[in-house]
Parts: sequence; structure tokens; C-alpha cells
Amino acid sequence: MSDLSFTTDDMTGDQVARLGLANAAAATVDRLLHLVSTVDDARRAPGDLLREALDALRTMNKVVARAVTTESLRGTRDEELADVFDMDEFTFVRRYGHFNANHLADDPRGMWAMLRPTCPAPINDTCPDDPAEAAHVLDAWMRRHLDPREAAPAPAHPVSAGL
Repeated sequence: MSDLSFTTDDMTGDQVARLGLANAAAATVDRLLHLVSTVDDARRAPGDLLREALDALRTMNKVVARAVTTESLRGTRDEELADVFDMDEFTFVRRYGHFNANHLADDPRGMWAMLRPTCPAPINDTCPDDPAEAAHVLDAWMRRHLDPREAAPAPAHPVSAGL
């Protein structure tokens, strides 16, 4: 556990949505790490590399969905999001409008209840019942994955401090 103390009640819906985005991004990285190593290739069945790549792609799609939710909660207009996707606003709303969770902006527990069932974590449980605890779990995940040559010194709370 971290010495940065906050509880779920200190969080907003958009902070919890951002945490859900961080969780999906971490899960994508974990999946992609399996594709980096070539050591077990001789034991892989035909199609295993493609299956793992598609699994990572499905998880990346959750990153995109959660980014849409987070951006919307932070006030980014549908028109602006449509522009990022290089599509008109009507098409954006038709394809991505169901990710709008603005009704949960003031309900961090409700936001987590919406995100947690689709938690994409493959190995470690980065989706505990409490979103504040999930932030601290992701802090530890991030510290394990930071390269000290790239972040000197490594931040003590690389996820939770920004929420």
C-alpha cells in the first residue's frame, strides 16, 4: 500500500474512468510482453502468436473505449472526439456514444461498478473492489515497469498522484 492517502470518496467519476483507462493500458502492455519473448516459440501451437496478438488488440479496444468515456467526462465534446477519429459527429455518436457515462460524473463507486466487470487484467488483480486500492495497485505495477534509465527518479505514485 502507498503512503499517498485518499479514498474512493475523494475521487470523481472522471478520475475513476481515467483509472479504468490506466488499467486497460496496463493490461495491454502485459499482453504485449508475452509477444516480445521468443524463448517459448518452439512450444507454441500453430496460430498461438496470432491469438495472442488478437487478444492484445481486443484489450487495446478497451483502452480506446475507456479513453472515449474519460474524455467525455472531462468535457470533451462529441464533435471534438469525432474529429480525433476523423469522422463526422453523427457517425461518432452512433459508434461510440454508448461509452458516454456522464451520468456517473459524481458517482465514483458507480463508475467503478460499470468498469470493473470488464476489467482486462490478465495476470495480477488490478481491479480490486475499491478503485482507490486499484490506483495503488497500478502505482506498484507502473513502478515495476518503469525503466530507471527513462525516469530518474521514478515517481512514488505514478498513477494515483495524478488522479
